[in-house]
Amino acid sequence: MDDFFTDKQGNPMLLLGLQAHNSSTGTPMIDRAIRAVQLYGGNVLEAPIYWYAIEPRKDEYNMSLLRDLIDKTRAAGLKLIVLWFGTSKNGHPNYVPEYIKRDPATYRLVLGVGGVVMPALSPHCRATLERDRKAFCEVMAFLRDYDGEERTVVAVQIENEMGIGGTDRDYSDLGEADYALPVPEAIRGVELEDAGVCTGAPTWRGTFGRHAHEAFSAWHHARFINEIAEAGRATYDIPLITNVWIGEMGIEEPGLNYNSGAAVGRVIDIWKIAAPALDLLCPDIYRPAKRDFTRIARRYARPDNALFIPESAPTGVANAMNAIWAVAELGAIGICGFGAESALLNDDTLSDDARTMAISMRAMAALAPLLIKYRGTGKVHAILQDEFADKQYLRLEHWHVEAKFISAGAMRGLSSTINMRDPANRRHLEERGRAILIEAGEDEFFLAGAGVGLEFTRRPDPQDPNPYAMLLSRQATQLNFLTVEEGHFEGDTWVVDFIRNGDESNYQLFVHGGQAVRIRLNPAMA
Repeated sequence: MDDFFTDKQGNPMLLLGLQAHNSSTGTPMIDRAIRAVQLYGGNVLEAPIYWYAIEPRKDEYNMSLLRDLIDKTRAAGLKLIVLWFGTSKNGHPNYVPEYIKRDPATYRLVLGVGGVVMPALSPHCRATLERDRKAFCEVMAFLRDYDGEERTVVAVQIENEMGIGGTDRDYSDLGEADYALPVPEAIRGVELEDAGVCTGAPTWRGTFGRHAHEAFSAWHHARFINEIAEAGRATYDIPLITNVWIGEMGIEEPGLNYNSGAAVGRVIDIWKIAAPALDLLCPDIYRPAKRDFTRIARRYARPDNALFIPESAPTGVANAMNAIWAVAELGAIGICGFGAESALLNDDTLSDDARTMAISMRAMAALAPLLIKYRGTGKVHAILQDEFADKQYLRLEHWHVEAKFISAGAMRGLSSTINMRDPANRRHLEERGRAILIEAGEDEFFLAGAGVGLEFTRRPDPQDPNPYAMLLSRQATQLNFLTVEEGHFEGDTWVVDFIRNGDESNYQLFVHGGQAVRIRLNPAMA
């Protein structure tokens, strides 16, 4: 699972990028989306294709939209995640062909409580499923034939935030018939939090109590997508994912503040059983508060479900901090921001708010080979300037590490501005501090981020009878370094761009603007 996304040669990738707006594919806006990804230092574009454009008339397929999208992405040197806007876009049938929309007698709509017609296609309708599956397989066949060798497309997302709003389940005759059937044996052992009294009867209510309707909707939406995924994978076997309108917000009631049937944290176990042909369930996280973000991300970072965030805010300090945490502490295998084009000003440069997130993305990209190599080892550390913080302490096996945040005034003066060869870097002094520190060896470290300076102090040997003497020695600090290098990775090879020494390394080991630094300390202490 750690090597889920791979390049043409089969090498694992950390996917970092942006998602285009819903209506951009096939328009000049897609060029702006690509430009934004490049300015962020990302490697992947997410962009939708539309069922109505792929199948403008029943059984007539046109792949020009998809072909052009692949060509543009490939020419820009980026990878692509294709978003299949089929039966569901946020639960709505916006992107289905007209022959589907004009025939609700065949392609059935959801009915809410009291028989109110809802703007959603029923997951219980076989006719809709079969048409969506057929069109999706045409897409997968095209990808196999047109891109199977180049592998520009690294994954396909099936549907978009599937589920139904405005009701907790489908009360149509199709839905009622399925609800009357016994709960499938495969999920009878699943327990849902706060479900209340469950009788154990093989009914939905007897099995899932308070959450019976949501569990029912989750099972049928997951089975709907799974049939499409199975058929698609049989045509062309590449990673298949779906994204989720998260439930961990507000009053957390299905159909009210999120789509009922979505793969939210409450029913993720049902989805994993019901849709084994899907590789990943991916949360769209727009919650800026650290408490909310961490709660959501932890629910999806599972041994059977690596964390990939396909939609998040592309701007702002909160997301710039949360993204670093997700990659460093949870081993996220990718993060994308939604609305790529909105990050650009009219002159195709990044807005100030977008630049904040772009710096974090560049920092993550700068250390991508090591983030992949050391994922899950405990050797990757997030350094984040929480509100009111001026420093952060890390206790490593052989070193005390004190991270000081420049914006908090902890490192003002000469020591915080030396060696800023690019005058534009001076504005980074006000950045909220954030960085990733990776232990590549006992005394070798890689650091990337912004607004952070580190001080290392060698931890005394537990058997040393006089440890204070060593702690007083300046030899026990980074003054005793071997090398301090600014650089970048080309593949898995570290390339040195600039060697720091003297004032540029003695006072602090700093990073600005997403830059990366390799630090080799001297184990031979005085």
